Amino acid sequence: FTPVAEAATSGLKFTKLQPAREFYAPVGTTLLEALESNKVPVVAACRAGVCGCCKTKVVSGEYTVSSTMTLTDAEIAEGYVLACSCHPQGDLVLA
Repeated sequence: FTPVAEAATSGLKFTKLQPAREFYAPVGTTLLEALESNKVPVVAACRAGVCGCCKTKVVSGEYTVSSTMTLTDAEIAEGYVLACSCHPQGDLVLA
């Protein structure tokens, strides 16, 4: 018998607005890791902040980024991040 893995209910809380969904991930994970570990659809190719495939909009919350290479200044001002290079520092709300 293998118990069914339960969804995490501790750590950082992520709220996705469209489609509406809440999920959690451990502190220290990238936004991309949080999305993938909770089976939230996201396209990711290089995983290094170079290709821009994982562009995601953060509506609110604290985070740091290690790459904005493929983002325009306007996109950054609107809250877009590269999920693979986004390091949440607290709970996030995503578009």
